[in-house]
Order: sequence, then structure tokens, then C-alpha cells
Amino acid sequence: MATVTGQEWDGKGPDPWLTERLAAVADFAQAEREIRDAFWASLSGWLVETGRAVLRGDRPNPDAVWARVPAWGEAVDALLRGRIFDAIGIAFRRIFGDGYRWDQRASMVAYLAQVRNRLVRIPEEVFDLVAREVSVGVNLGESIPELRARIDMILSTTGSERWPNRATVVARTEAIGAMNAGRADAFRAIGEQDPDLEFEQIWLSTDDDRTRETHRLADGQRQPLGHPFNVGGFDLMFPGDPTGPPQETIQCRCSLLLVEPGESTDLSNRQFRRRR
Repeated sequence: MATVTGQEWDGKGPDPWLTERLAAVADFAQAEREIRDAFWASLSGWLVETGRAVLRGDRPNPDAVWARVPAWGEAVDALLRGRIFDAIGIAFRRIFGDGYRWDQRASMVAYLAQVRNRLVRIPEEVFDLVAREVSVGVNLGESIPELRARIDMILSTTGSERWPNRATVVARTEAIGAMNAGRADAFRAIGEQDPDLEFEQIWLSTDDDRTRETHRLADGQRQPLGHPFNVGGFDLMFPGDPTGPPQETIQCRCSLLLVEPGESTDLSNRQFRRRR
């Protein structure tokens, strides 16, 4: 289990990391909007075409969902190459400028693979929902038009908040995860360039009524680069770490800060302005 090192802010007096918190919030908000727009465009279009496939025959055919799996995989790959890729790159561009080939780093390749594994599972959820509705309808003795109406409601992008809400949760989770994964690896890249320098990373939480209590308690926690934070009794390499439990990662809005021991660092620009 990770240990807490350094000094944590007790929440009294001026916030020593306010600039960094505000910069992170602005970056996250923009990335979240862009990822949601892209994800929703892909998901809503895929659901419409999947609904047509399921309802194409004389009676609803849940197995038609599986024929739509490759199309969803292509949509996920486009999202990974587009907005999620851009979100990861924000930290590297702020620190190293344009042109740094972060996408060749093994940890980032592995992270993108983890994201893909999460997102490509949506057809499984859709199949389970469709199959369940067909089963319920058949057991109730419903007619074919009634069964079709059931399926249409499940796959509708406007009939309920299910899918718009899913898009929002995915966007918030993936934006935070991508940007913090990039930030944590960019910090490690700095350490690799000069192994003689010691660096630490600080967990920065948001400060509002949506902040988890476990994340509020983690605010200001310091760890050496490459070491996990202890958050809610779990080891997390960065906020939104996909290897952590859902209750500590989904829709997390925390961020990271790079420091030398006993020193705070302003990462709101790429020049590493330091305050002692």
C-alpha cells in the first residue's frame, strides 16, 4: 500500500495550488465537451443502425446486434485516434511543446488499449437489453408490433435519458483518465531525462460538493514519480486510473501536479514557473 509523504494542505488559508486547479478544470471541461460530442455522434448513429438491423425481419432479432460489433469497433478506434488522443497529448504539449512523440511510449500504448477494451463492450450491453425485452414481451404474450415497440424504446436515442447520460459519464471519465494518464507519463518522461533529479507528484482534488470524501482526503498527498497514491484504501497511479475500482475512478475530476521535494510547481504553462 502506498504511503503518504510530504505536507498536505489543511484547507485553511490561501490555496497554494489554486492556479493549477483552475487550469486543470478548464482543460478537463474542454476535453470533456469534445469527447462527449464525438462519442455521442458515434453512439447515436450506431444505435439507429443497430435498431434497424434488429427490427428488419418479421420479428425482432437480438442476434443482429452482433453483426454490428465491427462497426462499433471502428467508431471506438476513431474516437481513440481523435478526441481521446488529443486529450492525452495536452499534458505533453504543455510540458514539451509540439512534436514530442508521446504516442510511442509503452505506457500510453497500453493505456489506449485499456480504453478500447472498456468502450468496445457496449454492444454486449445492448444485446443484453434487447434480449431481455424480447424475453419479457414474449412471456407476456405481446404481439410483434408490441415487441418491436419495446426494442425501439430501448435503442431510441431520444425516448429516454439512458444513452445521453451514458455519453456524459463516458466523456467525463475518459477525459479525466486520458489527461491524467498523459500528465502522469509526461512527469515520468521528465524524470527519465534527468535521473539525478528527484521529483514528486501531488494529488489535487476539486473542492465542491461533488468531490468524493476519499478524494478530498487525498488532496495534497505526495508520492515519488511512478509510485501509486493511496485513495480510499486503493492504489491509484493517477486520478481516473482504469485499474482502480469504479467508485474511485468513474467521473473523477482530480488532477496531478509535479514538484520537487519541498517545492510547488506551477504547470499552468509549459515553462514550469516555480514558486518557493
